[in-house]
Amino acid sequence: MPSVERPNGSMNESPVPFPEGAFCETTKRIVVISPFPALLQGLVSELMARCYDVLTFHNAKEPILPLLQNDLIVVDRTWGTEEDGTIAEAATSERLYLIGERTPSPVPAGHTLAWPAALETAIARIESLAGQSNPPAPAETASDRLRFKDVEMDLKRMTVLRRGAKIDLTKTEFDLLRVLLSSDGGVLTRQAIMEAIWGDGYFGGSNSVDVHIKSLRQKLGDDPKSPVYIATVRGVGYRIVE
Repeated sequence: MPSVERPNGSMNESPVPFPEGAFCETTKRIVVISPFPALLQGLVSELMARCYDVLTFHNAKEPILPLLQNDLIVVDRTWGTEEDGTIAEAATSERLYLIGERTPSPVPAGHTLAWPAALETAIARIESLAGQSNPPAPAETASDRLRFKDVEMDLKRMTVLRRGAKIDLTKTEFDLLRVLLSSDGGVLTRQAIMEAIWGDGYFGGSNSVDVHIKSLRQKLGDDPKSPVYIATVRGVGYRIVE
């Protein structure tokens, strides 16, 4: 295992404190891929303090990545790995590669940032790129919507209709429904669902998924004993009802 080199001191600074009584509205999502994500904790903490939704993964081969909607992917190439070449097509074209002395040649094409870097420099670069990832679309496309039976999801507007009536979902419930509908009927384990919604850095228990499933079922009017939309696969996880 390679020796761990700590980032420079600037990355250990405490994040800007969030104003008391303030809260984060729905904001942009950033995916961070690094073999040692703990070493990027200073950057991740600062992004979260600025109300970004940050998901972390250890490698780029996670099968859940294509199901994620995000505004920017940050890929850590400072350890000499080349896994980012296999990143599945995701819901963004913007990527930022962190490069260093161990980064293999050729340097990844596209946006790069020499790392370690000053925290202010990294944040400014990320904010600039995240703002470019979702330009206004001239027209709605089929990929903007998911349909299942009498349920319709508008991914762009983050709305859900059932039989034409709007259902108010939390962001987590919306993401949970989107992941289930995007699975093509396949069974998703609780672990896979947690990683899809919160990333592999999430430390909550799998019962968190069950709680959100229960709430989602109630809002959809779905009886778990005779489900129409979401079926429980005992001992494994959940799938949509065919």
